[in-house]
Amino acid sequence: YEVIDLGVDVSADKFIDAIRMNPDAFVGMSALLTTTMVNMEKINKAIKSEFPEVITCVGGAPLNKEFAKKIGADYYTDEPQALVEILNSLVA
Repeated sequence: YEVIDLGVDVSADKFIDAIRMNPDAFVGMSALLTTTMVNMEKINKAIKSEFPEVITCVGGAPLNKEFAKKIGADYYTDEPQALVEILNSLVA
């Protein structure tokens, strides 16, 4: 997989632009602090509003499956290898 790192504190518009430039991409977001979790919800809603078919994945120390479901993310994992396995199953 090619990873396109958008950086930290990224706006929803930057995610939308990156999806336009990479239309077959999966989107992954990670949070290390609870303060960034609110932004993940806003970004995921913006992505799903414009690109409902795009698969979004979230992870990070303060997250859990319930949070991922609440914000409408398609997948949650607490470890990178599990995400690779999810992506492999999606492209198989």
